[in-house]
Amino acid sequence: MASLYEINLRREILREKSAEILADYDKYLDENNISYESLNPVRVLEKIISEIYRNIFKPEYETIEKLNEANIKLDLALEVLKKLN
Repeated sequence: MASLYEINLRREILREKSAEILADYDKYLDENNISYESLNPVRVLEKIISEIYRNIFKPEYETIEKLNEANIKLDLALEVLKKLN
């Protein structure tokens, strides 16, 4: 079982990672005039990243497994954005 220190360290890292990716998505969405209400897949990915960013310190992310899932989602979102640019 992971220590509280390890879990919180991973949370901090994922918070920073999600902030960086979120900034890149915001830039992409602005440059391509994709509205907030849009169901564009890029907007959907941005909402997933935002959810991780906002909730990473909530109980739903208190296990290593959940943190790993969040990390995989962030990696996928980053890879999609790289392919779009």
